[in-house]
Amino acid sequence: MSKIDPLTFPDLITISNASVGFLAITYIIDNRLWLASILIILCVFLDGLDGYLARYLDVEHELGAYLDFFSDIISFCFAPALILYQTFYDEGLGRGWESPQNALATFIPLMIVFLGTLRLARFVNETSDEARFYGLPTPALALVIIHLSYLFGWGDIWAYSPYITLAVIGIIASLLYTDIRYPKPRGRPYIIIGGLLLALSVVGFLSDLISHAYCRYILSITISFILGYIFISPIIVKIYGK
Repeated sequence: MSKIDPLTFPDLITISNASVGFLAITYIIDNRLWLASILIILCVFLDGLDGYLARYLDVEHELGAYLDFFSDIISFCFAPALILYQTFYDEGLGRGWESPQNALATFIPLMIVFLGTLRLARFVNETSDEARFYGLPTPALALVIIHLSYLFGWGDIWAYSPYITLAVIGIIASLLYTDIRYPKPRGRPYIIIGGLLLALSVVGFLSDLISHAYCRYILSITISFILGYIFISPIIVKIYGK
């Protein structure tokens, strides 16, 4: 019988990531999308924390990689895809394939789960000491989904743009399973910047309870940084190799 790797503290954080992702799904079903969005941001933080601690404590092992795989599927594929579906699927337009909007609101989330699973399966075999990802990281796509779903969906009926938003997210999702190189946020400056960005995103969604205008303003800032990472950082990596 093969030896079973014992659970480490970073593994428990990874499992917490999956648990919070499931909790986010329950809030999506209840149509409390602002709270579900905050929980997905928390999942992004936990995903970064478990990897950092595993490297710092030198306790990386095969079981941890598979735990991370399954946790990320829940938190960064299923939950964001369900937010997208909940935001843009309109029962008043008819059944799923009777309405172009509903068809797109079904196909794009399905595409996210399919490509996200392929991307994460490949990531299991990547070594953690590599300086870059191959293919768009699923947490980045999850952040894009919750931002755009608010800005052009459930958060602002005046800016409601289902076709454009779903198309843009579909284009970004197509980057998941590619050989495009994205830098890994390693080092204290990048960790601090990433933490501040996540904290500002949480403040943005919380501010929706007070003012839609404040929320739109803050989330417009944070989504700009996220899109910059998605579309600009691969160019920098290609030019400078780092």
